[in-house]
Amino acid sequence: MSEDLDLWNFLEKREEEIVQRRAALQRELEDLRSVRATLENRQRSGEGQDPREKRTIKEMVRAVLERNPEGGSSDQIVSWINSMFGRELARPSLTPQLSRLKSDGEVELDEDTGVWSLSYLSIRHRNSRNRLAHKLGSDEEREKFDRMYKLRGGPKNI
Repeated sequence: MSEDLDLWNFLEKREEEIVQRRAALQRELEDLRSVRATLENRQRSGEGQDPREKRTIKEMVRAVLERNPEGGSSDQIVSWINSMFGRELARPSLTPQLSRLKSDGEVELDEDTGVWSLSYLSIRHRNSRNRLAHKLGSDEEREKFDRMYKLRGGPKNI
């Protein structure tokens, strides 16, 4: 009889704990959904975006190819840009930018596979610049470096 009473008390306490945890998780889920909705609304309207965060297609291509060093087709690049930057970029908008990046020596196209990737020189240049920037201590020093680098003829839109 005593064992039944102990089991009964345990089950009641455990049920209450679970109900409380569930309520806390439900509140957290509602908060997350609210924040997500706010961000989606801002993204759709363009509100709250720092002008420095608005990237050109060329900048976005560089960013997604850095994240995907194996490269990708034009369609993959469009998909990566759309998911990474929340854009609705169409392939016809991408093609001329890829051609310009190729003529500037920043990307390469494997004609056999149709795969675009960052060029060796572009990767090497970016790595050396990143090593220099990393040695700078503060954000202010990095910003000064970026301004000077661009003024001295370094690649724009890095």
